[in-house]
Amino acid sequence: MRDAMSVIDDIKANVDIVDLINSMGVGLRRSGRSFVGFCPFHPNTRTPAFHVYPDTQSFYCFGCHASGTVFDFVMRKQGLDFKGALELLAERAGIRLEPKNDAQRQEDARRARLLEINGVATRYFNYVLLNLGRGEPGREYIAKRGINRDAIDAFQIGYSLDDWHHLFTYLHEKKGYSVEDIIAAGLAIPSERGPYDRFRNRIIFPIRNIRGEVIGFGGRALGDAQPKYLNTPETPLFKKSEVLYGLDLARDAIRSDNRVIIVEGYVDVITAHQYGFRNVVAPLGTALSKAHINQLKRLTDQVYLALDADAAGQKATLRGLETIRTTTEEEGEGRLVTTAQGIVRLENDVTIRIIRLPAGRDPDEVIATDPQLWQTLVDNATPVMDFYLEAYTANLNMHDPVEQRLALERIIPLLSELDGAAQRVYVARVEQLTGVRSELLVDLLRARIQPPRRNERHRSIRSSSPPPAPPPTPPPIDERRRDTEAYLLALALRYPSVEMAIERLLESYASRYPAIGDIFGAGIEDLLEEPLHQAIWQAYLATPLELRPTDTESLQAWIATLGEPLSSEAGKLLTILARRPDDVRYRHEAEQCARILRKAQVMARIHRYKERLNELTDEEELQRVLQHIRDLSMYAEQITRPRQSSTFPD
Repeated sequence: MRDAMSVIDDIKANVDIVDLINSMGVGLRRSGRSFVGFCPFHPNTRTPAFHVYPDTQSFYCFGCHASGTVFDFVMRKQGLDFKGALELLAERAGIRLEPKNDAQRQEDARRARLLEINGVATRYFNYVLLNLGRGEPGREYIAKRGINRDAIDAFQIGYSLDDWHHLFTYLHEKKGYSVEDIIAAGLAIPSERGPYDRFRNRIIFPIRNIRGEVIGFGGRALGDAQPKYLNTPETPLFKKSEVLYGLDLARDAIRSDNRVIIVEGYVDVITAHQYGFRNVVAPLGTALSKAHINQLKRLTDQVYLALDADAAGQKATLRGLETIRTTTEEEGEGRLVTTAQGIVRLENDVTIRIIRLPAGRDPDEVIATDPQLWQTLVDNATPVMDFYLEAYTANLNMHDPVEQRLALERIIPLLSELDGAAQRVYVARVEQLTGVRSELLVDLLRARIQPPRRNERHRSIRSSSPPPAPPPTPPPIDERRRDTEAYLLALALRYPSVEMAIERLLESYASRYPAIGDIFGAGIEDLLEEPLHQAIWQAYLATPLELRPTDTESLQAWIATLGEPLSSEAGKLLTILARRPDDVRYRHEAEQCARILRKAQVMARIHRYKERLNELTDEEELQRVLQHIRDLSMYAEQITRPRQSSTFPD
């Protein structure tokens, strides 16, 4: 079996980062020893902020601070997970990944057949809509909704005839696909009299994954058929609760605008794109799920929900927010935390705002009749905390003690998650809304046991912040650093308390130099720079708390669930622990690893800044860089300084 880490090293050696980034739409030009261009991850059109360093095969943006290797770039640019990036880069490098077993090869072949069938069906539905006389009902509906030809082509919209067997006959008899595969694709329904078409007399909206592959269909009934909207059933390709309609077309706009707008329906998405609002997507009749959030957070940290003004719309939004809340709590993805701006933020740094629509109007109607109004509604979106306060006090009599108590039971848990000044602001607002004195509200808050807070990462860099630093660590990573990373990761996987210990250690360093600490972060994930290590740790964080390993046996079982190449690499971590079986000093050793890794990150930045000094001509900028080097040096000095004992403070 080929070593997974060597595969990654081979990919890095065979994929030139400059060529890769150029081929993915970022025009780079040489500037000294590096290449520069406009950043693909944030609005950047005036001064190129995106730097690529051929000598270290890394990139860094001085505007949004995106940085990393070819793996990081592909994951961010394409919205892929580590496995997807690995497969894409391996293919580009001409490197063969570990051969698959028979079952995996059969499953891959089956998926390929279903994708092919969906592609043929998409072209069939589109042809019927545009060319057949019997497609007139579909054309009338499309014209009525104001959808133009460019949008029809972009979204591959089609129409299914009011016929029980037309599509099945076409796929089976003319194209030669098997009955089993047509049924497996969800396009036909089996019966005693033979298969018949699932979609009949419906406008067809092909549903694509983020790579643009058609994985299913949505059908809108034109007659009295029920349900009004019908989706492909669950198939090997299609999981309704994991798909966002339009994401493949919205991906680049979401990234460049740094926000995504969630609407309800297919036509809402299509109309938005038709009028130039290309960062709009929709779930398929479900509330936002963990899978949706995980896809979106690779592209943006700003999620906007378009809310109908009526009571039903408000209730639907509350259900969606509660789904996010309960899902993230139950599955270990982090709880909702309210920031000082009143925006509820998942611990994975996804913020949520609410777009309030005019009464009785859907997004597509607002956009088509008044695009500027839509833009204003988006710009004035409501922080979620404000939405909660309004929703949880609506239709309640605040002069009635019973209803006052009901409101407080809903609101106090949210207030308890606020920090500092934000809590005082909202306590005052709740006092105005409910008539309950702020002193009593504070007492109620103190009575609540507040869960521990994790360090907020990826904060906005203010204008007074130090000059942005270059890429944190130049690959290839040396063997000593890689071994240190591996040992820290092994300890963190084996001993759950290590994660919190490392966060406390790094936060203690950041407390004296907050601006420096914000740049580096305070989690184990901020110390890991080997892509495989990062992927293993992310898989661990995604595991529900109750299912995380607590001993060697459960760790072995968890590793077996990862799949290649993660399981092979994670398995090696167990051998590291076997060679170092000291259970008593594991926290001390983990902290020592963290010190070594953080010190290396800081020194690499200092080195990069010193290199940059030679290129600077502006005196003010020169002084800022020199000051930042001094700050980094002071930050690095405390890392090697012995920590003060809590037992003997003197």
